[in-house]
Amino acid sequence: MGRKTSTSSIKAFVITVAFIFLFTVALLLDIQYLYLMAVMAALIQPIAYGLVALAPTHYTGSRRHLQTAVEGKPLRIVLDVEATGKFPASVLEIEEVLPEAVRRFDGGSALKLDSWDGHQGTAAYQVEPLLRGIHLLGPAQIETTDPLGLFSFAADLAPTTELVVHPSPIPIRVAQSGGEGHFGVREREGKAQRGDGLEFHGVREYHPGDSLRRVHWRTTARTGRLTVVEYEKAFEQDLVLALDLRQNTHAGSGREATLEYAVKIAATLADRTLARGGGVALHSQHGSAVIDARASDPEAARFHLFDLLARAQATAETPLVATLSAQRLAPGTRLIVLTAHGDPALDSWLTRRLTLGDSVQTFYLEPTSFGGSAAARPGLPSALIKTVEKKHSPWEEGGKILEQLLRANH
Repeated sequence: MGRKTSTSSIKAFVITVAFIFLFTVALLLDIQYLYLMAVMAALIQPIAYGLVALAPTHYTGSRRHLQTAVEGKPLRIVLDVEATGKFPASVLEIEEVLPEAVRRFDGGSALKLDSWDGHQGTAAYQVEPLLRGIHLLGPAQIETTDPLGLFSFAADLAPTTELVVHPSPIPIRVAQSGGEGHFGVREREGKAQRGDGLEFHGVREYHPGDSLRRVHWRTTARTGRLTVVEYEKAFEQDLVLALDLRQNTHAGSGREATLEYAVKIAATLADRTLARGGGVALHSQHGSAVIDARASDPEAARFHLFDLLARAQATAETPLVATLSAQRLAPGTRLIVLTAHGDPALDSWLTRRLTLGDSVQTFYLEPTSFGGSAAARPGLPSALIKTVEKKHSPWEEGGKILEQLLRANH
């Protein structure tokens, strides 16, 4: 806007010099029409200002964008601008206020209207959400001028709008992440599907369409009928994520915070479990979401789970163990706890779950490495605790270091 202001100043200066020149010449030579021209030059600026003051232009605007975005994925935003007044309005530029966690691709300079007919127009731009959460876009302010471009006027435009940014999982760096064990593939009893898979189920008579590579030649020779091998498919074991949102326990700011690391880990483990056919449940003090991989609409449940992760804030007054104790978890549950402080009551509850056959893993977000105060570690066996520090950045090198920590649990 500085360049536009400079242009207006130059115009005003030229008009002022013209007035002085005309008036001086008229005075020296006593030429009547030069007096008239000098008066007209003197009136240009007040007339230009009066046109705006007496016939003001009112601007209204609205902001169009998807209400939900994904961290790191581009998002297009459109501002619709409308002007009402007696004269066609001119628009110099639009200033759009964005939070630090939302970056403009063009560097954040003032917006230019893509189209403007004096009454209506649009301005479109793209942003990249850098961090999950709830972000406010705007407000926007428009700068316009009088018909002669001598004076600049600013007016409020579109109010703020809310953008919900879901966390993005860390991309898988290997074809198969994991193996047998806590994060590996385990067969779910009573849920096997027949067909091509991992476990031998038996043999059956050949049906048209079966691959000849599955022919069981020994049984075929013995019975005289073409017989094929049948398998049953093993599934990923369901996962229960427990995210601790107790207030005054998390440390750090912006991306470099224990809560952001915990959310990133939860999103990654949930995404990978779902991709391998397992179900996921998320429990925190602020709500729960359950995704049944065999349900009719698992995507809707997935959206709800990631929406909870997007809105997660460490403001809970109750301990995580109270939330988990209220859940009806079946024996043999695969349970992941993400916390930034130790809780003896939670340790006792997890110890009891171990006796029921649960597989338990705790991700302890070390607060001191994020600039926070020292906190008690979880009192579980060291084999069940993985310490996450600031050096395990989910964003540096695409989360390579944190990816290695996750694979170390398999």
